[in-house]
Amino acid sequence: MINERLIALGAERAGVRIDDKQLRERIAAEPAFQEGGKFSRERYEAIARSQGYSVVGFDERLREDMRLTRYRDAILQTAIVPRTTLEGFIRLSEQSREVSVVNVGPEAFLADVKPAESDLKAYYGARAGEFAVPEQVRVEYVELSLDALAARSPVDPEDVRKFYESNKVRFVQREERRASHILLSVKPEATQVEKKAIETKAAELAAALKAKPAGFAQAAKQQSQDPGSAAQGGDLGFFARGAMVKPFEDAAFAAKKDEIVGPVLSDFGYHVIRVTDVKPEKGKSLAEASPEIEAEIKKGAAARRFAEIAEGLTNMVYEQSTSLKPAADTFKLAIQQSGWFSRNAGAPPLLANPKLLAEIFSDNTIRSKRNTAAIEVAPSVLVAARVIEHKAADQRPFESVRAAIESRYKRDEALKRATADGEAKLKAAVEGKDAGLKWPEPLAVSRQKPGGLPPQVLDKIFRADGKKLPAVVGIATPAGYSLVRVTKVIDVDSIDDAKRKGLSEQLRQTVALSEIESALRSLRERIGVEVRKEALERKPGS
Repeated sequence: MINERLIALGAERAGVRIDDKQLRERIAAEPAFQEGGKFSRERYEAIARSQGYSVVGFDERLREDMRLTRYRDAILQTAIVPRTTLEGFIRLSEQSREVSVVNVGPEAFLADVKPAESDLKAYYGARAGEFAVPEQVRVEYVELSLDALAARSPVDPEDVRKFYESNKVRFVQREERRASHILLSVKPEATQVEKKAIETKAAELAAALKAKPAGFAQAAKQQSQDPGSAAQGGDLGFFARGAMVKPFEDAAFAAKKDEIVGPVLSDFGYHVIRVTDVKPEKGKSLAEASPEIEAEIKKGAAARRFAEIAEGLTNMVYEQSTSLKPAADTFKLAIQQSGWFSRNAGAPPLLANPKLLAEIFSDNTIRSKRNTAAIEVAPSVLVAARVIEHKAADQRPFESVRAAIESRYKRDEALKRATADGEAKLKAAVEGKDAGLKWPEPLAVSRQKPGGLPPQVLDKIFRADGKKLPAVVGIATPAGYSLVRVTKVIDVDSIDDAKRKGLSEQLRQTVALSEIESALRSLRERIGVEVRKEALERKPGS
């Protein structure tokens, strides 16, 4: 929340503005505000109302979103990575190292850990919160969704017929052709003599293939200069009008199936074309198109009704806050019930929305026994809930969790001993003493191919000084203590352009995020931000 506010202040100080024309273009281009591929004022207003905004208020919210995005992008897109930094990053990213790894695991020390009862009780006391049963609730709730409204919206067959007649072009599948070709390319700077020679060669090739059509695919593999299709025997797959350059398209759609035509001149050169299949234009009948049309009409009607019902539901669950039944009866919504769940686990997907969970676990809902507000948990889906049963957070007695505590205590103590043993072995190895380590056969690892090593171990390996090998390093992990002997550095000879471009973009994004963080830190220092943690913590009984 603080960062969002800082970005808003940064945009304001930088003078970032979004004028009305830019806002109109952004709204018109947003698919969520469109019906049939065109901007719908009714849909825009319905979405605004469903989110609790007036149209003017929704305009300003979108304007602010655009302003903040433009400010962020201005920082992200100006991030510069020096060439020397990029080269160093690429070299280290692709470098491999030859290593041998020995793991000191806690399992070898478990049998030696024999805790006293007092140790277990002290462990339990220090971690009492981990053994608490969180606050839980069981709720009833109603759901208003655009899809559910659409499903129960009636459709007049006459409306379906009129829609079909007015939109027939939508229900026609255009003719498609499948063709193969052989391209003899012509360079832009070619002379007329050179062009004529290529045309003559293409004409001879076309004549030969018309005499022996079965050899077309083989000829394409051997002679076509189109790298994208030559390997497939010249096959271009199915395409409709508008997908190919016009001279090629005109020739292909004028030919019959299995006919060979050419040479055809395009900007690419001379083509010899064979039409291998034809899918004729096919239109859907009214009966075939009816399900699609009905769904669209239902969705349009539901969108208009959704905004009205959403406003009524929002008002009713607030005004008659002691029960969901009035709202359910009025708007024909089913009252559903959940099982037990806590704030952080177990909630049904529909209820697992942070804003809704915050309301469910609020004092107003639990202690005052009132309905939550109608919250939008997904686009065009509103849910209002009411707590029907509540269990306060509780502490599990020591005896009920003693076995789990003993197991965890032993594991933690064994892990400490494994770490101490590993550190002692590392010290001895670094000092050149016999640490009793039996190094396995080395393997090559890199950041892209870690060989199963966890990130912290891999990081330690690549921090070792490559000029002072062999080197022994060690690090504690959740699985014990890892000792690694680094014996060789393997640098890459070259990196292809595609990989270089990918690594360059990866580094640029990292630098860009760093720039954003730096800008936020600077704003924090200039403006002054203080977080009162005590105000954020919920006090028992409050």
